[in-house]
Formats: sequence, C-alpha cells, structure tokens
Amino acid sequence: MNISPKFLLVIAVSTAFNLYAVSSPPASGKIDEILARDWQKRGLTANPAAPDEVFLRRIYLDVVGRIPTSDEAKAFLSSNAPDKRAKLIDALLASDGFVSNYYNYFADLLRLQTDVKGQLTGMAYSQWLKAALAKNQPYDAMVRELLTTDGASWDSGAIGFYMRDQGMPLDHLAATVQVFLGTRIECAQCHNHPFDKWTQMDYYKMAGFTYGMDTKTYGIDFKKAGKSAKAGKKGKMSPEQREDLAAVRQSMQEVMKPLRYMMITEGDNLPKLPHDYKYDDAKPNETVSPKTMFGHDAVVKEGQTRLDAFADWMTDPQNPRFTTVIANRLWKKVMGLGVIEPVDELTDSSAPVNGELLTHLEQTMVANKYDLRAYLKVLFNSEVYQRMPTTKEVTLGDAYYFTGPVMRRMTAEQVWDSSVTLMRGDVDAEVREPNVGIEGRLASLEHLYDMLTSRTMDEMVAAVKSSRTGETEKREAEIKRLTAEMSAARQAGDKDKVREFSAAVARLRKGDRETAFTAILGKTGADEVMDMMKGAGKTKAQKKTKDTIQVSFNAAEEMKKLRAEGLDKAEIRKRIDALKKQAGRGAGQLSAAVRASELPSPAPRGHFLRTFGQSDRETIENATREAAVPQALNLLNGPIANSLLNPATPFMKSVEAAASPAEKIDSIYLALLSRKATADEQKLLQGVMAERGDRAIEDITHSLLNTSSFLFVQ
Repeated sequence: MNISPKFLLVIAVSTAFNLYAVSSPPASGKIDEILARDWQKRGLTANPAAPDEVFLRRIYLDVVGRIPTSDEAKAFLSSNAPDKRAKLIDALLASDGFVSNYYNYFADLLRLQTDVKGQLTGMAYSQWLKAALAKNQPYDAMVRELLTTDGASWDSGAIGFYMRDQGMPLDHLAATVQVFLGTRIECAQCHNHPFDKWTQMDYYKMAGFTYGMDTKTYGIDFKKAGKSAKAGKKGKMSPEQREDLAAVRQSMQEVMKPLRYMMITEGDNLPKLPHDYKYDDAKPNETVSPKTMFGHDAVVKEGQTRLDAFADWMTDPQNPRFTTVIANRLWKKVMGLGVIEPVDELTDSSAPVNGELLTHLEQTMVANKYDLRAYLKVLFNSEVYQRMPTTKEVTLGDAYYFTGPVMRRMTAEQVWDSSVTLMRGDVDAEVREPNVGIEGRLASLEHLYDMLTSRTMDEMVAAVKSSRTGETEKREAEIKRLTAEMSAARQAGDKDKVREFSAAVARLRKGDRETAFTAILGKTGADEVMDMMKGAGKTKAQKKTKDTIQVSFNAAEEMKKLRAEGLDKAEIRKRIDALKKQAGRGAGQLSAAVRASELPSPAPRGHFLRTFGQSDRETIENATREAAVPQALNLLNGPIANSLLNPATPFMKSVEAAASPAEKIDSIYLALLSRKATADEQKLLQGVMAERGDRAIEDITHSLLNTSSFLFVQ
C-alpha cells in the first residue's frame, strides 16, 4: 500500500501532539481524523501543537471569557499531570465563568436588551438566560421554552423573547428564523425574495405560528372598565358622566401602568396579507393559515396549540437546519470561522468546506442531546483546537480548511472581563449570586396583579367613582393645563420649559397614582403594594460592590514624580488637575467593577464596552472586533489603565511583592499574557526599569495592554 509522505507528516505531527494532550473523547478524535484526511487530500500541513502558555490563555478566554489570574496560570503551568488540559477544560466548563461568557454570546444572538420598554421584563429575560445556562438546560429545550412561554415575567423571564419585539410580530418572525434556522427571510416580508426561493406567502404562513402572541396585554380587560362605568346609562351621556368614565379609565391606567409590558398571552390571531399584495396565489388582506417553510409539516397534536407544534417542528433533530445552525455557530465561536459561512445565511446551495466534518458535528450535537457543554467539550479536546493559531487573515469568500484555530481579536466583553480580573482577581462567583433587586420588584408586581384580579371590575369602578373629590378634579384640570403648555413649549423649541412642565406633570401624576391605588386597592392594600415596590431595591448591576476599585492617585507622590521630570509649577498643577478630573470620570464608570454579564445589557453609550465594539443589540450579532483609536487611548490613559495601577489591585500587589526587577517583569507578563518574559524581553525591559525607576511599571503595563499579544486570542 502506497502512503503519501505528506500524510505521514500529518501523522507525525499528530503523534507529537499527544505529548501535550492525552485520552481525548472519541468524538474529538474523529474531528482530527476527518481533518487529517482532508489536509492530506489538499496537500496541507497542520499547525504545530500549541504550548501550555498559549493553550492556557486561549482556553480561559474561549470558555470563561477572561484571562486566567496569575495564581491560575502558575497552578496550570507548574503541573506535570499528563491530563491537565482535559481536567482544566472540564473545570472551566463547569464554572460560573462559563455562564457569564456564554450569556454574552447568546444575548448578542437574541438581541437581549435590559434597558427597553418593560425594563423589568428585559431584566427577568436576562436572569432567565443565565439560569438556563447555569443549569445546563439543553439547547433544544431552551429554544422550545422561548417559543412557547406566555404569562407574566414573574412566572418566567422567557417571555422577554417575544417582548423584545413588542408590537412587531412579523419582524420577530424574521429574527427567529435567522437565529435558530440560520436563514434570512426578511426580504420576503415585503415581496418574494430576490435571491432565494422564499415567497411573501411563505413568510406570512410561517408568521402564522407566532402571530397570536399578544405583547400588549395587561391580563385584565380594560374594555370591561368602560362597560362597567357605562352600565345603566342609556342614550347620550352627560358631561358629568363622561368625566366619570374618563376618571375611571385614568385611574385604571395609573394602577395598571407598572404592569405594562410585563405579560404575554397566546391567542388565535392569524396574520393578514398586506393591502398591496400583488401575487396571484391570494388576495390582499386575506387571512393566512400557518405552514412551515421547509421540512415536514408542523402537525398540531391533541392538547397542543399551533405554537407547541411549531416549537416541536423547529427543534426536531430531523429539521433540515436547526441542528446544523447551532453546531456550526459554536464551531465558529471556538475555531474562529464556521464550516459554512456565513453561519446565518443558509440556502439550498450553501456548501460546507468539509461536509464530512459538518455531518459529524451535527451527529455529535444530537448524540449529546443538545447539551452545549458536552458538545463544546468535544471541540475543546480536539487536537486541532489545541494547535497554534492561523495568523494569516482569511479573506471573505475564501475557504479555510482548519489547520488550527483562526487568531482573532478579543470581544469587548473579553477585554473588559480580563481587565476586571486584573483589578479584582477571580470575580466569576458573583454571577451566581441571586439578583434580589429584580426578584423583589417582580414579587411586588405579582402581588399587585393578584390584588387587582381578586376584585371584580364593578367593584373597582365603584371604588374609583366614590374616591373622586374636588381636589382630584382640580389636580386633573391642572395636569390638562400643564400638558397643553408643555405641547406649546415643545413646538416653540423651548427645552427648558418642556422640562419644567414635564416635572410638574410628573409630580401631579404621582398624586393621581397614589389616589388611584388607594381607591382601587383600599388604603391597606395600596400601602402594602407601594411599600413592596419601594423596598424592592436596586438591581445587582446598579449596586456598588464592596470590593470596587476606584480610580485614585496619591497627589503628593505624583507631584514628586513630576518635579523629577523637571516640570515647572504651572505645568505640575495642570497635570494634577487633569489627573483629578480623570479619576472622577473613572470612578463613575468603574463604580461596579463586575463582569460584563452583570452590567446593563448592553452597556450605555460611551462605556468602555461600547468603545471596544459591544453590540447595541439592535440587530443579530452586531458586535465588532475592529480596532479603533479611542480604544488605544482608553488602554493607555483611561480609567481601566489607571485603576489597574492602584496599589490595592491584585495585579499591583503581585508586582510590588516581587523582589527583583526581573521578577517584577515576569509578574507583569504572567498577569497580562499568562507567561513569563523571554530572555530578550527581560534584557530590554530591565534597561527600562533601570532608566525609568517606578515609572517603568506603568510604562510596561500600558505598553503590554496595547499589544496584539494581550488583545488577541491566540
């Protein structure tokens, strides 16, 4: 039998690799066998095996989304255990850091926003996703729960999936298909797809499954309030009666306002074709019945709703795209590119670079029953993952045959979380802490809902009517007057007046709300609910942690250093003032030095995370890893860089504890790059230490923070 010399080289490299990794799972080994055959066929050579230092930093960033602490790096690098890589993979996959990192990933996919209409529902949605990842809920079960959950946000945060696109069911359908089936059908919402087979009718038929989800409900019928208020009144109502009716509605709105965007109900509504529908298969405004766009039909079984049938169809292993998409998405997250690119633009003509590999990945996902950690374990234990990265950029449209992972820049969240780790050490455990602020607020709203639903509509209408006084009517008249004044000021462009009138209306509305609560719930009930709302407290992301590292500096020490540089008094004063301003800005941004997953999602504009490309969550996977000048300035002289040099940080404590210049340099390198400095780096930097003295630590740190060695996953 003739064996190609190049194939022997592949086998030789693979054998050498086993010096680093032992006893990988069979599914991992099959990945390497498939790739080795493909390399042999194409005349390619695998990238060399990655040394421990490279593997260590990569696996931490890929699994838990941050660099290892100095202690974690020392423990791994000093170990001689032959299976230390496999054990580290297992430990990281089981950690709280995994939840934080993959929360960021899925939040981008799902366009999860906490600061939206129904903010509390957005926060509950965020908590639901973290809980699903923490308990290792299978991916198909997660998707099924997202598709079928209705009710209130205090029952399940999964309702945030539909509430994210509140009032836009057709747009929501396009996002659902793109995320879970990797197929772009949004063009077909308005006309037959110009580049694919999907028709506008296909789009509306698919929308028929989810269209009945009502995101505007309160769970209480407002119309009944009007009917109850009108009861017994025949013919035209008098002005006084109309005022009574308006008062009832206004009071009901005030009491129900906290429950807005907090509930979803599943109904029977079906979509209608647009008024300008122009194709021959139906008429404009015609109601469309649901039908799947490919694969087998979604059959509604006894006891099921059409949404249940849709979820079963979507998550069925026989669905032509469901398994393919998640297997391919996670391969891309781990390796840098998908076996099919783009990962969310599949068509009948989409071709994988290695069909055998994609089939194996699909089979692995199904065999592991959509257990994401088990699937990722297979990928991380493969030899190809543990090879040196491909540093040459893969041009868009070119095939890449996976001779190793593709080197890529850190995500914004990875840079932030790594910086927080340098400042505070391992903060992953905070991810599992219950968010008592959110839980308390949800409990108070559930209590309000329970109290409202325990009363009949007639009882509430009667209570509102009896509570009306001359003072109430006077306040309502004043609100009406101020609202008109505010409208006039807005038209005149007088922003100050608009703010003034708006604040005055808000104060009066608060009085209206308290009156309405008391009228409908009674004094005791109103006090009880309002006390619960006030006592719910802030959410975890809004609180300052007790270990927060504030941006600070020693003014006397700074003056001493500046004098040593030969600066005059005016320049020294100018520099000190600038440092004070910078410290104030930094303290605000770093008031809660916690992982990105524990901050508002996404972070507000101007935040470090947004500067480094965090998604605004307006569209699917909208983050960027592109470098920008503000990023370099931030790492050179921003709040992160200055906080890192605070003597209280683990980073600086470790550096200061080092006895010699060489040990200090190694301490910096181990913390930032997970390795010690090379001989050449030591020679160069010891010269800097001798020349710059105490300033050298700052110079070396700032320089390393801006290198590709720090900012890239290698």
